[in-house]
Amino acid sequence: MINQAPYSSTIIKGGALLEREACKILDGQELRDYFRRPAGGGFWMDHVKRCSKSRRKAPIYWHLRSARGNYGLWLYYHRLDKDILFKALVNYVEPRIRLEEDRLKTLRSRKEAAGSSGRDVRQMEKDMDRREQFVSELRDFEEKLRRAADLHLDFDLNDGVILNIAPLWELVPWKEPKKYWDELEEGKYDWSRMAFQLWPERVKEACKKDRSIAIAHGLINEAGP
Repeated sequence: MINQAPYSSTIIKGGALLEREACKILDGQELRDYFRRPAGGGFWMDHVKRCSKSRRKAPIYWHLRSARGNYGLWLYYHRLDKDILFKALVNYVEPRIRLEEDRLKTLRSRKEAAGSSGRDVRQMEKDMDRREQFVSELRDFEEKLRRAADLHLDFDLNDGVILNIAPLWELVPWKEPKKYWDELEEGKYDWSRMAFQLWPERVKEACKKDRSIAIAHGLINEAGP
């Protein structure tokens, strides 16, 4: 875990591998700062660039980040399973929300006990405001992650990285997942297991028109002439 309040980033599976990959391209930076930095000069975009040479887009470490970048999770692509998103919610996000809400409650109690004036009170008010914003940010992250988890996806590595990460487009600070999510919705990748999981009836109809799609899904009997 990499943790410094209010920012927190948690590595779920593959943590040691992630650190080794980071150290290869660290170039003298502090490891924590390197992981925190979301844009150029940080691990995420450096990793995306290293894994997106030519036309291939295949980052194997996924950064799921809150809207303001104050909280994040790292997932390792090769160790994804059908429960990984629910595990992230139950084991990491929900406990963190409870922790921050408890801290906020403590601050409010201290504020009430301290009265309404004085330097300490003003500082507590600032701390409460920051904490409230962070809790709101965590709640937004939780909502988006739960929306993806409720799709009950069973990630299939044969689909490739970019189609597997596409349903997480609301959480990944990279424009490509949203692009591929839109194309998935449009039916461009109906050959994929991802498309079949999300829109099975549409894909079955596509099998009747396109024999290659039927073969990809093992539905050759559904294929048209």
